[in-house]
Amino acid sequence: MTPALLLVAAAALCSGTATVLQAMAARRMPVHPRLDHVLVGRLLRSRTYVAALVLVGAGSALALVALRSLPLFAVQAGRASSLAVAAVLATVLLGARLRWPDLAALVGIGTGLVLLALSVAPSPAGAAGAGTEGVLAGIVVVTVVAAGLALRMESTSRAGLVMGAIAGVAFAAVAAGARTLPSLAPAALVGNPVAWTMCAAGALGMAVSALALQRAAAVATTALMVGIETTLGAGLGMLLAGDRPVVGAEVRTAVAFLLVLLGTLAIARFASPDGVLVAAGLDADADADGTSPAADAPSDAIPVVASGPSDL
Repeated sequence: MTPALLLVAAAALCSGTATVLQAMAARRMPVHPRLDHVLVGRLLRSRTYVAALVLVGAGSALALVALRSLPLFAVQAGRASSLAVAAVLATVLLGARLRWPDLAALVGIGTGLVLLALSVAPSPAGAAGAGTEGVLAGIVVVTVVAAGLALRMESTSRAGLVMGAIAGVAFAAVAAGARTLPSLAPAALVGNPVAWTMCAAGALGMAVSALALQRAAAVATTALMVGIETTLGAGLGMLLAGDRPVVGAEVRTAVAFLLVLLGTLAIARFASPDGVLVAAGLDADADADGTSPAADAPSDAIPVVASGPSDL
């Protein structure tokens, strides 16, 4: 296993652990209907939550470094596997119960990752081509317009799903931009249009994903977001950075990527702290009689930090 693949594995471990730590911190706090200074202050005084923030940052940094020498489709698949980490840790630390489909998904993800590790070779990141800046900027513009149109849709749930898809597109643009950066030196990043486009796409993705989760079923929205981010990001890597599987391993790479993607979508409920709490039967929004809202119901609370595959 190359050092870059170890970085991807470490990034997935950081992100999955961060999700569970956020769930543990949220479990210990009173319910807040919205994000305000009181909630932020309480979260920042929680050592568990601060540790989660550190892990989110570490996971993003590790993935960014891995992209210097690995194809984007490999890093995207590895990052998506952070949901498997969250599922296993939620079982160990919070007593979540894994169903047979969950176990099958974990086996599929593990198999896919092993096949992928055997099918990729180091591929140095290249400088953005002449059309890269335009493509990424165009994606940001289109997502802004699409988000505005989605907010006007009459069906709230349908609008949420559309916004989940839009957020996935925005996060895919962030990943593609990271793959095409010529250097990670601060001086080079400040003057690089791709780096600024990445910032805009990331902020847009975070905002739209929060709006999506308030309007539509959490599991369906998360699955749509992760699926689009992973597949579109891989496609953009091939288009803009020239990423390709190892010659002779194209079919094996495609099967491996598909196994990871389908497995990740099957355990999408472990992508957020709220989902982890619901899976563990510890939903912070449980009613006084002990009942909890459905795991696939929209949430009135605004997500504070995303720590799944989209936090690059």
